[in-house]
Amino acid sequence: MPEHTTRPDVGHALDLAGPAWKQLTRLRGKDQVFARDLHAREAWATLTTVLGTERAYAFAERVAVMWVRPDAFAAGAARRVLAATEEAGFRPVAARLVRVDRCGVRALWAYMCRWATIERLWLLDALVALGPGLLVLWADGTGESASVRLSAVKGSNAPHRRTGPSLRDVAGAPNRLLTMVHTADEPADVVRELGVLFPWPERAALVAEAARNLASRAPCPLDAAVAEVEDELPPLGVPKPSTDAPALDELTTGPLEQRWAALWAASQMWPLLTRSPGPAAWPEQETRSPWR
Repeated sequence: MPEHTTRPDVGHALDLAGPAWKQLTRLRGKDQVFARDLHAREAWATLTTVLGTERAYAFAERVAVMWVRPDAFAAGAARRVLAATEEAGFRPVAARLVRVDRCGVRALWAYMCRWATIERLWLLDALVALGPGLLVLWADGTGESASVRLSAVKGSNAPHRRTGPSLRDVAGAPNRLLTMVHTADEPADVVRELGVLFPWPERAALVAEAARNLASRAPCPLDAAVAEVEDELPPLGVPKPSTDAPALDELTTGPLEQRWAALWAASQMWPLLTRSPGPAAWPEQETRSPWR
């Protein structure tokens, strides 16, 4: 397997070829959108530079991306989520402390934020400002697409739509905002989200480490990675219920405990959706699409 590099070796090529995105997604129109997505294209270039094209496709199928979010650490649920993921048959192959800022929020959910209220964006900004989270790459030995199976195990962001035990139930995720755990939905999203969350050198090192552990079945201890996050964002627990709607500045100023309590209360009171998502079509297929 090639050693990872800090930049692509493009030689005389004018551009690094992208994948056949239809092989990595099941959603109509998503392949056309991702073919022009800067994060997806850059991350695919990393995968092929580190692994080669054939192994890049296999990596995207066999590895799932999980972001254990700052709200899971603040609520004291992060370790429960990780333990439940291993109990569900997944094996960690790499982990990193990861920081997401307001630009990262908009990049990560660039397409789904079409249905978000401005209040929801403010709340997500306040959430990532609490501190870091943990990015874990998981392998699944069942033969299924790792990301698809992990997304099913994760459960819906809406509590009333969860039909069985899920990671979000384990975490105690109370609503569509404080969902505690994020996963890439399918292989195309595995690629793109690595492009959102990491710059080239860190992404290349992460992919190389995960690929080695995937092949060798070497253990990836999570305790040290979790402790690194908890040093900055210790468990605070679930805040007491409040009937007072917080002001915007309560989410962004003051001690960590107060900001966390304000975020919990606001997530229960502020509007989160402008409208319900429609059929599973990507913007390329929508009438008067802004992506054309």
